[in-house]
Amino acid sequence: MRTDLPPREQTGRGRAVLILGAVAVLVLALLIGLVVSLTGLFTGPDSAATGATPSSSGPAVPGAPGQSPAGTGPEAEAALARAPMLELPAQAVLPHALSSRSAGAALALPQPRQVSGVLVPTGFDDTTEGAIAQAIELTRIGAAGMDPQVWAQAYASLAEPGAAPPAQTPAARDMVGFRRSASMPRTGPREGMTITWAPTSAMVKGSTDDGTYTVVCVLGELVTDYKGRVASGGWGNCLPMRRVGDQWRVASGPAARVAPAAWPGSDEAVAAGYRDITR
Repeated sequence: MRTDLPPREQTGRGRAVLILGAVAVLVLALLIGLVVSLTGLFTGPDSAATGATPSSSGPAVPGAPGQSPAGTGPEAEAALARAPMLELPAQAVLPHALSSRSAGAALALPQPRQVSGVLVPTGFDDTTEGAIAQAIELTRIGAAGMDPQVWAQAYASLAEPGAAPPAQTPAARDMVGFRRSASMPRTGPREGMTITWAPTSAMVKGSTDDGTYTVVCVLGELVTDYKGRVASGGWGNCLPMRRVGDQWRVASGPAARVAPAAWPGSDEAVAAGYRDITR
């Protein structure tokens, strides 16, 4: 594994490998040792197995409760997209006990108004819940097979001019790392294997004052089925969204920071701010 990557990119790749570790028990036994080593790499001696640590650098999230207003314009948008988020230990993505707490009331998401003739369902309400719903549909379609090419096609269908290239998004880097660790081809299926993502929860990282730009994060269960043998892990994705006409689009400007990744409904997911979703 490369060690010259930025810490957050290393963590993103590490969590993708760790999710695969659950599958490796069924598919690639040699990866078990890699999972163990990665767990030690991304959790320091003072980190508990279910602990969570705030990012140690960078400003507070603009627009978050108790913080000063985010403002408007490209600088405010870039600051919001790049603002750090809660960092979780790599093993937080693996299935474990659910929390008795919650981060808030469940988010009621709207339905799309256009589902035929489009790669990704669109036409969600001009609300933050609408932005979340759009991000969920993009992630659900784009995460099929954890294939960077599928992600690029889905992402490009919703990205406005000037958005970060799909290959430079955290989601794409996770997929590349996942496939490399599984000895899968860079793109395309692996015989007998299906990989899907089912959304469970979401949060709003923050919005600009005019409400036209928001960064949302979605979390769900990544399910790998290899010839009837099923394994799961948590996987999250943050996206900058902009209201353009009557649609939510992936916004121009920098990609959002890596999403906190945790097993849905766990203490770590609650600590990160994820709330259940309903439709």
